[in-house]
Amino acid sequence: MADVAPNKLRLLKGAVQDNVDLVRGIRTPGLGRRKLLESPPPDPVQRKRIRRLWLWSPLSLVVIAYLLLPSPVVSLRQTAPIKTFEAEIKQTPATAEVKVPETEPQAPASEPHALDRGVIPLAIKKIVIDAGHGGKQPGAISESGVSEKEITLDIALRLRRLLGKTPFEVIMTRQGDQTISLDKRVAFANTNKADLFVSIHVNWTEPREIRPLETYFVGPSDDPVTIKLASMENQESGYSLSEYRRVLEKIYIDTRRDESRSLAKNIQAELYHSLKTINPELDDRGVKMAPFLVLVGTEMPAILVEVSTLSNEEEVQLLTNPDYREKIALALVRGIRSYASNHNGVDRKGS
Repeated sequence: MADVAPNKLRLLKGAVQDNVDLVRGIRTPGLGRRKLLESPPPDPVQRKRIRRLWLWSPLSLVVIAYLLLPSPVVSLRQTAPIKTFEAEIKQTPATAEVKVPETEPQAPASEPHALDRGVIPLAIKKIVIDAGHGGKQPGAISESGVSEKEITLDIALRLRRLLGKTPFEVIMTRQGDQTISLDKRVAFANTNKADLFVSIHVNWTEPREIRPLETYFVGPSDDPVTIKLASMENQESGYSLSEYRRVLEKIYIDTRRDESRSLAKNIQAELYHSLKTINPELDDRGVKMAPFLVLVGTEMPAILVEVSTLSNEEEVQLLTNPDYREKIALALVRGIRSYASNHNGVDRKGS
């Protein structure tokens, strides 16, 4: 690039000299440096042509030189150093505002709505009946010696018989006086891919005069009475310490909660309306959330129902009556069918 200027000057100087020589009659175009001293001087017409050629030839040569050497011309004009992106960043003041191109505001995403279960109809086909306690775990015991495990098993067997007349498939966590931990009951229901889980229990409450009827679904609770009851029921869990965190997470994050609540409401309503005619002092305590582990681990809608209490001796007398236990089982059947009808439309077995 440094030799460009001298080369141009040399070309221009040579062109000018050639034209001067031509005017003086020293040489003619295209004949090199042959002297024409012996030739006669040019006539006036020839002199006029020579002057015209002398005027235009240098300009033509300069134009040709520029056309043949475009890159050096650009380079010669570049007198200032090229600014790099990094250099511009360094020279930009720290307080300078960066202009962000404006974009069209997007419409806010709509709030997610709960999925209508009618969109994906899920039939209720298989039901697990869980008779609370059993074997070495008798549960509550009345002053007269009636144990919870005996009452729950009798009602569960009646419920299975009555549901056998319906399109549902029914299986039981225990069919005799067996000791089964809560984790095994949960595993049984999950392994058999049940659609519903119904756990039957009989309560023990203070004061003893009350006759509570209540149904639970999975969830946290701040009620001291409910927490105490859950603590007693959870003693038979069988879960290890390493599984404790997973169990706690499922109490608070449970996609089955709404369905379990719906099942609990149907069962609680049927039980209360069926039994209050015989037991007018029955206390309808409604539907509640509680962290019962037998409800936490199951993967289907699940409820735990306290059908009566063994702390009140009048309730114990009713429970020892087979007709009263049959009415409890019939109410459970109606509650299950009422809930299932919302899913199945018409109860029918599927493949």
